[in-house]
Amino acid sequence: MVGSWKFRLARQEGRSRRLILEGYAYPPYERPYHDELFFYLVLGADYLSLEVSRDFDGDRLLSHLFGLLGEPLEPPRIQVGGRQDEEEGALSLVEWRFPPDQRQQMIQRLAAILGHAL
Repeated sequence: MVGSWKFRLARQEGRSRRLILEGYAYPPYERPYHDELFFYLVLGADYLSLEVSRDFDGDRLLSHLFGLLGEPLEPPRIQVGGRQDEEEGALSLVEWRFPPDQRQQMIQRLAAILGHAL
């Protein structure tokens, strides 16, 4: 893929122990869909949790982040939304763990990946 992913933050909320980000990811290729690719991210004291649509673009975003942040210890979990006999609305949930003393470095890495000050 030529180019890089772009991100637009819709909400950034800093709490005492968590940083919560909601936004949209834009792949470096033309998407055939009109809706934006939504993500929900929580940065805790020793973890980074991400929820993104379980579809072609969501899977590509996860692959991109695995290349930048490394593979998580556990594979993505799938959360099915909507009707249980369909995968409509399914989300991939991924969690990266890191030592608590490296939280500030993770914030800086995340800011560089998203292209936004955090």
